[in-house]
Amino acid sequence: MKFKYLEESTTSGQLFPSRFAYKYLERGMKIMGWLPPAKNSTYYWIYMIWRTVIVFATVLYLPTAMFGSYFIDFEGLTPGDFLTSVQAVFNASCFALKLVVMLPQIKCFERAKEMLDVIDKRCVRYEDRVEVHRCVILCNYTFMVYQCLYSSYATLTYLSSAFMGSPPWGFYLPFVDYRDGPRSLWVAATLEYIIGLAEVFCSQMMDLFPVIFGFLLRTHLKLLIERVERLRTADQESEDQSHAELVNCIKDHKLLLEFCDVFRSVISRTIFAQFLVIGLGLGMSMLNLLFFSNLWTGLATSVFIVILMIQTFPFCYICELIDNDCNKLTLAIFHSNWLDADKRYKSTLVYFLHQTQQSINFKAGGTFAISMKTNIEMAKLAFTVVTFFKQMNILEKLVKN
Repeated sequence: MKFKYLEESTTSGQLFPSRFAYKYLERGMKIMGWLPPAKNSTYYWIYMIWRTVIVFATVLYLPTAMFGSYFIDFEGLTPGDFLTSVQAVFNASCFALKLVVMLPQIKCFERAKEMLDVIDKRCVRYEDRVEVHRCVILCNYTFMVYQCLYSSYATLTYLSSAFMGSPPWGFYLPFVDYRDGPRSLWVAATLEYIIGLAEVFCSQMMDLFPVIFGFLLRTHLKLLIERVERLRTADQESEDQSHAELVNCIKDHKLLLEFCDVFRSVISRTIFAQFLVIGLGLGMSMLNLLFFSNLWTGLATSVFIVILMIQTFPFCYICELIDNDCNKLTLAIFHSNWLDADKRYKSTLVYFLHQTQQSINFKAGGTFAISMKTNIEMAKLAFTVVTFFKQMNILEKLVKN
């Protein structure tokens, strides 16, 4: 079945492993040329040509064409068309930067899946495997939600702009002039839609992978906390067995830290780039929504605002929850059943407690913490942008024109 990775219970009774959380995301990456087949594959060079086309269209052509239209055809843009283009051009330029960071490190997804297979081996209880299965379902549902939102933005922008007599984003197309008639308008609008949809789909996958990573990390942290709480609670368990189980918990914690390190540099750079433009994008979108939008363009702009928010907000919130989970792990170790344990067990427990004192955290660009506080501070720039436009009377000039 096409949507079998969204089913709470499968017909075969199979419980999905953690690596299946990336199932739909991985398919999307393959479609967009991010995950090439083996070099000895028959389709390798065909795939690499497709990859080159996608990268050229989304990284080189799209930002250049959007900026180029401001020099070539600025007088032909209405204020609404201009703001619709500007609110997207910051995001398109940011995506180009993020993709340049991501593609050289795309193999980290394969390393992450291999590590998840090792981590899953510790989920021997049926309850643990059910918890992992539910996390996989949640991750794939999240992919579908993102897919609906991102696709609806591109489609609404395409249709609302075309019916109003202008192309969706107004970027430069060298061989088509949409003013030559209705046919040329729809040809130009459709070409923009195809290129824009490719960029939107790629941006969706770029924004989604940290969220899926966060869901998986939280699930396995929760399972580790439960294992720690069960230490030395089993009847007829020897001290050697209890110590071995404690050592396994330490190994599990180390594996989770290594799992974080796989994505740390990619997340740091991509979130940093997104933080740089979120305020500008939100500010331009708010101006467009409040002063220049009709019903349909306003709907498309509203969806775009939601997209801007979910590019950073979910992972920032998850980072706060991960920090809370790390504190719970430390408390679980301290409150575990260790009072009547032998000296060796206590010494190992103290070592484990020391290792968990430092929470798992991520920094954007190695500069500031990825957290809700940082996200809100960056988003506040949107109000600064609106205030600047009003105080400089730019809005009145745009309305008059």
